[in-house]
Amino acid sequence: MDPRAVKTTDDVREIIRQRNLSHVKVGVHDMDGVLRGKYLHVDKFLGALEGSGFGFCDVVLGWDSNDQLYDNVTYTGWHTAYPDAMVRIIPESCREIATEPGNLFFLCEFIGKAETICPRGTLRRVLDRARDMGFDVWAGFEYEFFVFAETPFTVREKGFKNLKPISPGFFGYSMLRNSVHAEWYADMLKLGETMDFPIEGLHTETGAGVLEAALRVTGGLEAADRAALFKTFTKVLAQRRDWMATFMAKWSKDWPGCGGHIHMSLWKKGKDVSAFHDEKGAHRMSDTMRHFVA
Repeated sequence: MDPRAVKTTDDVREIIRQRNLSHVKVGVHDMDGVLRGKYLHVDKFLGALEGSGFGFCDVVLGWDSNDQLYDNVTYTGWHTAYPDAMVRIIPESCREIATEPGNLFFLCEFIGKAETICPRGTLRRVLDRARDMGFDVWAGFEYEFFVFAETPFTVREKGFKNLKPISPGFFGYSMLRNSVHAEWYADMLKLGETMDFPIEGLHTETGAGVLEAALRVTGGLEAADRAALFKTFTKVLAQRRDWMATFMAKWSKDWPGCGGHIHMSLWKKGKDVSAFHDEKGAHRMSDTMRHFVA
């Protein structure tokens, strides 16, 4: 069974049975959109899927990307003792893990009280508001990122300075470099196809070891899921080669910053009709588009 065909609880049971899995991997978005996750035994996983979910420590909603606890939040903290919050498993998020052949990954999201601040839940509510207004939201993410011939240990030994990029100097859209590193590019493209965050374009950007990847357009919620998965597993792929990928906006004052672009459009709900186009409008822009841009 293809993971992309999984839509229901019965589908999940069947694909786990077919693969004879003992454990699967699950992940949730923390407050910074970083995926946090763990392996679950299939008995616990299926019980949670068929029941009311499972508990996940809500500290991930109360710390930063370096696990430093926030001291100015009310939802969770030492005053609540960082209890578990309930999360639900999303069957249709099933994916093959490209770096763990045969194993499966499922996205989850917080429910109950935690849903009010869950990043994925917040986005879902915004998209629901758009649908209530008569719009479908489509989006595609585009990321620039540096890749270094370093490991998590060597960057610390160097104090995060004088890092060695996988290629020197400035050479945007380089045929030379994407051919020299053809295996890396092929692995990235295969990663995207296998894990269902297909890459539409991939090339060098201007800067030492800088790449740019554009993800294919899809619905707004799925686009955000794909973006988080792309960033996480690009880092995984790099570290498995003893490299490191970083999406920091600006890792050094000596080099250009990295952009993260969200390409968005509104369509009339349930129709293949752009809400941004008006043949009679100025520059063929609809009032909706003018207000959207403003």
